[in-house]
Amino acid sequence: MKALRRRHSFASRIVLGSVLVATATACSLAAASAAIAHFVWEAGEFRRVLASADELATGIRTEAERESTSLETAAANALAESGLAGDDRLEVWRGSTLVAAHPPGAVLGPGTSSSDVGRRWIVASRPIGADAVLLVAAPREPWPRGLRVFLLSLAVAAPFCLALAWGVGRTVARVVTRPLADFRSRVLAAHPDGAFPSTGRRDLPAEVADLDDAFRQLWDRLGAALARESEFAANASHELRSPLTRLRLRLERASNAGPKAVGSDLADARQEVDRMVRLVDSLLILARDVSAGVSGEALNLADVVRAVARRVLANPEDAAITAPDEAMVRGDEDLLAIAAENLLDNALKFRRRSEPVRVNVDHGAKGVTLTVTSPGARIASSDRERVFDRFYRAAEARSATHGHGLGLPLCRHIARLHGGEARCVSGDDEDARFVLELPAWTATLPKP
Repeated sequence: MKALRRRHSFASRIVLGSVLVATATACSLAAASAAIAHFVWEAGEFRRVLASADELATGIRTEAERESTSLETAAANALAESGLAGDDRLEVWRGSTLVAAHPPGAVLGPGTSSSDVGRRWIVASRPIGADAVLLVAAPREPWPRGLRVFLLSLAVAAPFCLALAWGVGRTVARVVTRPLADFRSRVLAAHPDGAFPSTGRRDLPAEVADLDDAFRQLWDRLGAALARESEFAANASHELRSPLTRLRLRLERASNAGPKAVGSDLADARQEVDRMVRLVDSLLILARDVSAGVSGEALNLADVVRAVARRVLANPEDAAITAPDEAMVRGDEDLLAIAAENLLDNALKFRRRSEPVRVNVDHGAKGVTLTVTSPGARIASSDRERVFDRFYRAAEARSATHGHGLGLPLCRHIARLHGGEARCVSGDDEDARFVLELPAWTATLPKP
């Protein structure tokens, strides 16, 4: 079993990110300080060397004129008496001939600005005669000294930057994660039967506000689903309890009755058992998840409707069926037969005229539809959706016929299992008309 990786909180990640940023910033600032210090020092050295060259060239020319000596002699005396720093290099050249140098050592020579010497020395040159040149050179600052500046700057800046980053990071982390901590507390305090607790704040970050809204919508959907399931369970238990009670009474009466009455009571008991079986079958179908769909073969819905009509109708003239030869759909034939039977049975129960129930199967461009119209029956606009609620029965239905209120809900559920829909499409003053819509099946030819 793989070991679970340690989970890090947002707060620790914010603090760690702040520390990393502060470390990188301190290193960058120290490096910049070292580079700036190096270039500032070189610029200062170049100005010093240039000023020394101007001063020394003037001194050599002045001494040569005042003492009436040769340029070589004046240059030698001036270089020896210059008093410049010990690391500086002084040279006087006439053409390619070295006239004088101080202190003794390696010769730089003219043209140092374009040679490797120029990368190691800061050089300034000044003419001191018709063909003589004075060179004043100072050694460039070695990078190890710049590295010392870098390390010193880093040692000074790093503790301050890290301490500041740690403090700011923890403060920001507490502010940023406080809405998430509040959200977690509200989730833990929420009760499945109640509404999701409100935060009471209007200054939530946009991301947390979006998360809160999304979770609240999910919570409301789950609450509605739980309420429906609770109502469904309560109604189902009530509907099952009534036939069980009637069945028990009939069996008790049969046990105490004479032989002639036993057959009648047992027949009634068998009918109660049949109704319970249909009820349980309906509940099992309604318990199926719509998102899972159904698998099945291609079938002719027109044939299914005709077969249902022959089985349900005691008199074939009770229904006028209009259907094409083929109306192909894909699905479960038994379930679709139950849906068609419920629609037809519902229309027969509530028709108010002696006219036949109108059944129409149509194969259109958008799919296959089964339309069942009950002559004389009316559905009020307030009941057009409620009739599809489980166990709902309008006042007229409760007084006119016996049932459980599962026929139309079962029809809609079966339609949705097949990717379709069941709807009431009649107006207030029109005959009650229900439509079962299903996706049409089309043959998929193999690619050549």
